[in-house]
Amino acid sequence: MVEIIESTFVVPSEEAPIRKHRLSNLDQVAPYLYSCFVFHYRNYEARNFFSTEVLKGALARTLVLFYPLAGRVLIDEGSRKVVDCNDKGALFVVARSERCSDDINFEPSPELRRMFVPSAPSTTVMLMLQVTYLKCGGVVLGTATNHVLVDGRSLFHFLQTWASIARGDLNSVILPSFDNTPLRARSPPSITFDHPEYGKDQLKHTSTPYTSRVSTKFKLSSEQISSLKSRCKEGRVSTFCVVAALVWKCYCIAQELPPGIETRLMFTADIRDRVHPTLPKRFFGNAVIRRSATLPVSKVTSSPIQIVANTVTDAIDGITDEFIRSFIDYAEVNKDNGLNPVLELPKTDLRIASISGMPVYDIDFGWGTPQLITWAEANGNRAVYIINEPGKDAGLSVLVSLDSPTMLKFEKLFREELCNSHQPWRNLCKF
Repeated sequence: MVEIIESTFVVPSEEAPIRKHRLSNLDQVAPYLYSCFVFHYRNYEARNFFSTEVLKGALARTLVLFYPLAGRVLIDEGSRKVVDCNDKGALFVVARSERCSDDINFEPSPELRRMFVPSAPSTTVMLMLQVTYLKCGGVVLGTATNHVLVDGRSLFHFLQTWASIARGDLNSVILPSFDNTPLRARSPPSITFDHPEYGKDQLKHTSTPYTSRVSTKFKLSSEQISSLKSRCKEGRVSTFCVVAALVWKCYCIAQELPPGIETRLMFTADIRDRVHPTLPKRFFGNAVIRRSATLPVSKVTSSPIQIVANTVTDAIDGITDEFIRSFIDYAEVNKDNGLNPVLELPKTDLRIASISGMPVYDIDFGWGTPQLITWAEANGNRAVYIINEPGKDAGLSVLVSLDSPTMLKFEKLFREELCNSHQPWRNLCKF
């Protein structure tokens, strides 16, 4: 369905200033996999629409600023991952498809990833990009970044910079900071909290086979989100917490979990503003930490959504500077034991990630902003992703990946839960 026209490595237009980039403990525990996104751009008959020469030239200049992305991951003498800043470059693929935009199912799937995201020639490559020209004139940009160095904010910082350079807007370029010394372990290490999210003993149940997994997108308008939050009249609750609570509640019911056991909602939180001193927003690297909210199944399924949302809020509020320092020290002490990447979870647990609030729709290479952005494929089963819809006050998309039988029940519960609580909701239930 996709014909590869060109596959090459784009190298930086200048040499890297250093040879090796030391990875922090937060980088060391990041899953060793690629985070893959798909961006869809419609063609408005712009001149030189998505010119590969413009894109490659801008990429070569951008890699000078983001030089570790042109390097390769290696293991040093201490068995720790480092980035060899050897200027070998980023993989850049040009392809074309006989499909039109309206013929493509942009929900995350293995097929979507195969079509629009390059395959890794080696897991040591840091950055891979693919530009696919569609029959209708549109373009799909696929990105794959090695999670060993790149978190969500870092990815979109890079993409914004690449796009700014491509359209000649150098004034909007913000230089990245690779200084991760504030994230070094203390001497001696001091572990003051438990960190079960990274323990090896957490996989107590057999995970659902990969082959039975399906992904579905649910759209929530801003009005629906506001009405959902109105059900949490006491205390403070964020959009993330109330949407996560809704998903968690529906999942536990759909999965028919025994009421007497515990269930866990696992998520990652950005720590740039949570450590002291704070990291700059332009910090490039993994500045996220894994955290979970835990409740008895019976409480998740039978309690008002406010109770479940407050539990998620409390878990987030617990990510203090001392909690973060404790985990960095925990990773240091356990660096030789290996820490669980949590790609597959037990049936009791659910994983949720969010990039809502990030500038995902600002990636303009000079030919307009993307019409759609999505994860190319869910990483593991029982995974949920939250992303903004395009446009001001356009709401959110919630991408859910579950086994097929659970998904059928989950979808029915999710839509009913939105619609059956208050009469004003009836007018909002247009799915």
